[in-house]
Amino acid sequence: MIRRAELSIDSLVVDPMQSREQPWSGDAIDQQLTAAIDADGLYNDLIVRPLDAVEMGVTTSTTDSSEEPHDESNPDGKYAIVAGSRRYYAAMEAGYETLPCKVMQADDLDAAWTSLLENTDRRELSEQEIAQQLSLIYELIRPRDADDGGGTMATQPEPAVDIGHDRFETDAEALAYMADRYRGRSDQSAISHIEEHLQTAALPPVLQSLFKNPEERTASERTALDNYGIDTRATLGSGEGKSGTSRAVVALHNTLESELETDSIDPANAVLETVGSLRFEEMSELELRQSLRDFREDVSTALDSESGTTQRDVFSETLQSHSDELQELHEEIEPSRPFKRVDLQGPETQRHSRWHVQAMRSRGIGTHTELARELYHERLETLADEQGWE
Repeated sequence: MIRRAELSIDSLVVDPMQSREQPWSGDAIDQQLTAAIDADGLYNDLIVRPLDAVEMGVTTSTTDSSEEPHDESNPDGKYAIVAGSRRYYAAMEAGYETLPCKVMQADDLDAAWTSLLENTDRRELSEQEIAQQLSLIYELIRPRDADDGGGTMATQPEPAVDIGHDRFETDAEALAYMADRYRGRSDQSAISHIEEHLQTAALPPVLQSLFKNPEERTASERTALDNYGIDTRATLGSGEGKSGTSRAVVALHNTLESELETDSIDPANAVLETVGSLRFEEMSELELRQSLRDFREDVSTALDSESGTTQRDVFSETLQSHSDELQELHEEIEPSRPFKRVDLQGPETQRHSRWHVQAMRSRGIGTHTELARELYHERLETLADEQGWE
């Protein structure tokens, strides 16, 4: 049952099951939300639940750092925010004293799902936040003796308290349940989707930051990305869920982690160095994924070869070779792209653009029009031969 209520700001705290890693930083984007709420009010209610329903602890900090921690055994009219934490902070900044809320009765698992689905429906979560929220849900329902080996699942500390609902007996059942709840089906494709999210959530935090919205990155994460030449204003991945890019990053990290001697190269830093070296502004996500896959295959082969060269040197030389090839390719093709009015990020256009430039070079032709005319005539002659035209 859900009821609507106007609740005091002082009665609200942030729910630990909410899906935002950093709900409020006070940056320019946050201030824009504050200004919008100040001018136009709140269009959407916050979703909250009674604080006594929270089983895994709750964040009770507000703008007043002197507030005493709340005693969970005596809720005293307190509510935990399941969805709407940014609106909560923005409203406080705008001077609101009460907020419109929908009050739901929910345990931790229900709250985690509500926060995830509410925010993804509004397209507000980054890929990293979605992965982390699914990882949290997985930790709430997986068998206590689940085998997390192989680096495929996120590993988090076991909750210190009883979560208040039954766990699944097998990992397969837990994954099928998550796939059905999140994707609306439980076939192998949907289950793989969930597994890949969990793999993203298991990456070292600095690699997860690649898939965060720029304003959600911490100062140390921005510094780490900047040190490797990665644009801190950009976000990898689709922004709406699991992407092939996160899959490529996970595969590269797993390969380097298993094959590198960590005392010579840190696998997470090696991935950042790779992304910084192989990513160009003009590059589509598809091209980046392919570049990461190609490099992973080549560096794995090079590391496996019997050589007196150190792993650091093998890694650096392989990465430099791939970077030089990509740089040369982009320098040759980007200034003379023939398709001016189409999506240059599309995979078909990327491939055809390269072929166009290569065809001009091989034929000694100087203009796009001249090449198009010559190819058109050749195609007509081929069709005439095939069809027996007179």
